[in-house]
Amino acid sequence: MCREGKKQSPIAVEKKRALKKNFPAFIFKNYHDVYSTTLKNNGHSAEVRLKTDKELTVEGGGLPEVYVLDHLHFHWQSEHTVDGYRYPLELHLVHYRKSFGNLSHAVQHDKGVAVFSVLYDLSPDDDIEFTSLISLVDKLKESLNQEEKLENFYVHDYMPRDTAGFYRYSGSLTTPKCNEGIIWTIFTNTIPISESQARTFHSLKTDEQKELTKNYRPLQKINGRNVYLKVSPIHKSSGSSLAMSKYIMFVILGVVYIH
Repeated sequence: MCREGKKQSPIAVEKKRALKKNFPAFIFKNYHDVYSTTLKNNGHSAEVRLKTDKELTVEGGGLPEVYVLDHLHFHWQSEHTVDGYRYPLELHLVHYRKSFGNLSHAVQHDKGVAVFSVLYDLSPDDDIEFTSLISLVDKLKESLNQEEKLENFYVHDYMPRDTAGFYRYSGSLTTPKCNEGIIWTIFTNTIPISESQARTFHSLKTDEQKELTKNYRPLQKINGRNVYLKVSPIHKSSGSSLAMSKYIMFVILGVVYIH
């Protein structure tokens, strides 16, 4: 399927080509609660799993049913590009359709899995809410498949404050077996992090003990698929714009100071 599929991910998203569509709002349940989690370097990504019997669910947003959060994992740099720009980091929140019971069963069915993509952009400042996770990533750089406890984890801290704006398309998993029929949601608002935070992930090792400097799949052909865009009704600067503005000002001030 990875080579033969016609609806593969990731893709190059272009805002001007996206079809505007007014999806209903998402309804998130239990995403604002605090959890104990584990962080693991599985040899191809940094994976976060929640240690709870409570289901974190999402519905609405054009999803056909209720979906349950299975896990989170990161890609560096981003797998998807937006208007030709590849972000330094992309987070995937992987959900399975509740009626299928688990991810392994759901992935075998069309629309059985919904992945939410969060893009991180560069800022001169660290993201404070990201600090505890980053410190654990640094611990795992020499350890493969070793779990580290990450306490006081809020899933909503790793999502944009405004989730009303997003791109939507039908794609695939980005790792083998590259199953298709995956519902992709790419939030238009981004989260700012510092360059040093983003680069911490590059120190993780593969199962061959090589540095995992890039773990994103190459862009795949769209093959006539529609990409939809819901524009957020909240008229304010996106996280990306704010981050870039701050970063540019930081560089300018630095140059002035040096001279």
